[in-house]
Amino acid sequence: MKRFDADLPSDQLKEKILDAADKRFKAQGFKKTAMAEIASDLGMSTANLYRYFPSKLDIAEGFALRCFIAKETILQRVVADKSIPNGVWLHAFASALLHYNYEELQKHPAINDIVVALCAERPALVDRKNSGELELLTLILEQGKADNNWQLGDVQSTAKAVLASWTVFITPVFMQHQTLDGLEKLLDSILNITINGLKPRT
Repeated sequence: MKRFDADLPSDQLKEKILDAADKRFKAQGFKKTAMAEIASDLGMSTANLYRYFPSKLDIAEGFALRCFIAKETILQRVVADKSIPNGVWLHAFASALLHYNYEELQKHPAINDIVVALCAERPALVDRKNSGELELLTLILEQGKADNNWQLGDVQSTAKAVLASWTVFITPVFMQHQTLDGLEKLLDSILNITINGLKPRT
């Protein structure tokens, strides 16, 4: 068994723990992963592991936050890409969100365990996930209002409604039995309805 470097700063130790948990969670799922297994992978005692994360759910929360940041980084690039024509900006954002979620689920189907556990036990984390996506979506809607004269009342409320209409594209349990082609076609239909609904009335 490899020896854990206990001399590392606490924040670095936590990152190493999350690295080990990441591999376990993605390979065998949240439910089947034991704290003792994560500790063993790191060459540390289970008791020592609990000093840094009081529970497996706390580790899962740290893992989820990493995923949120990775996804938001990709979405931020879409929002910042000035080469995307304004008329298809919303579509590019939604498509990037769909592809990220679908590809992660295909690569790591066991990840759905974490989603289910965190939704049940850590609702504040679900709010954190939604807030990151809503913040970026709001920027696109505000720009659409300015450039395309989209008729929006409260932009935040509209962003929440649009994101809610994308539930099937952002929730692993709804995506796991779908094909990417089928999801893309459904997304196109929903976006057409959304954009037509935002256009000025003549």
